[in-house]
Amino acid sequence: MRTSSMLRVLTTTVLSFAALFAVAQEAAPAPKERFFEVDSTLLYAMVALAVVQVIFIVSLASIMRTMGGTGGWVKRLMEKSGRAAGALLLLFVAGEASAQAYKGEANTMTNYEAFWWLFAINAFLFIILLVQLNILRALTRAVVGADEKPMPSVAKGENWADRLLKRMTRQVTLEEEKRIELHHDYDGIRELDNVLPPWWLWLFYGTIAWGVLYMVNMHVINVWQHQDNEYTTEMAQAKADVDAYMATLTNTVDENTVTMTDDAGVIASGRGIFTQYCTPCHGADASGSETSVGPNLTDVYWLHGGGVKNIFKTIKYGVPEKGMISWKSQLQPAELRALACYIVSLEGKGGATQKPPQGELWKEESAASDSTATRSDTAKVVTVDAVRIAMQ
Repeated sequence: MRTSSMLRVLTTTVLSFAALFAVAQEAAPAPKERFFEVDSTLLYAMVALAVVQVIFIVSLASIMRTMGGTGGWVKRLMEKSGRAAGALLLLFVAGEASAQAYKGEANTMTNYEAFWWLFAINAFLFIILLVQLNILRALTRAVVGADEKPMPSVAKGENWADRLLKRMTRQVTLEEEKRIELHHDYDGIRELDNVLPPWWLWLFYGTIAWGVLYMVNMHVINVWQHQDNEYTTEMAQAKADVDAYMATLTNTVDENTVTMTDDAGVIASGRGIFTQYCTPCHGADASGSETSVGPNLTDVYWLHGGGVKNIFKTIKYGVPEKGMISWKSQLQPAELRALACYIVSLEGKGGATQKPPQGELWKEESAASDSTATRSDTAKVVTVDAVRIAMQ
């Protein structure tokens, strides 16, 4: 009799899930955005979980019916619990069972919706299981007649943390404090003759060992570099780094930081720029002529100052009132420097038809402020001010 009742419950459950799958079909239009995709495999897993829970519910109901005796509300409740579980499953899908034809996404249960229906069903069945287990536990206590008794407390010994702390501090227990008590007191306050904690002693010994190691390595065998030598080495490395950095800042040079160089590549670049832009006014050899507009650039007379810095400034900003345009918008700072260095290198190389001198005589000794008046490559001399200006 019980077997046939269980079969009826399982059959009802399976049919209820079949009815749910009958309406759980994807709609024709494109699905809406979901948190995750649901396929048939997941739905089958949810159905299997629900079937397993129903089996457990029916089994627990049979056990509780046996323990509850032949009469009373427990027996009636347990007899109907299996049928109630199947009926609840049918109630979940009753609203969708009448959908006979496709009427749009609003009237069709998708796999996503079926998943959440099955999730709710499994959650409900799980709650039933928890209630049954609680009832079964109460019935078991009633049948056995033994209430749960609290376990006697067992005195706990020292754990590893307590033992470690005791070893690190060598702290005396309260019972043994009388043994180390000094025989004098101050206003009733007694003093204990405690030993120094081992952690403090080992830290003190460690500082002594480190001092000896430092002295031997720094002043005896010189394994570690002395601070003075270390400072000198680091400053030399910093200067090398600054030089390398300054070499990458050719596009940020201005009239204050420009330096003279006789590098062949720089001079060749300046010659090409001069040939392209400057020959119409200053002549092919930069010495001009009687009919040229610009002055002679190969003698030692300058209208706006000689030296690489003054020449760079004149090229950069121009002299509009005399027809010399500004080239800062057409040439890069590195190109302006190359052109200025090329012009400086032309001193004394004018041709026979060069233009007569104009301006004032530029003497090297009068250019004390021009750190680049000499022909040597002073680009390697880096000062703190030059580095600061280049970094701006």
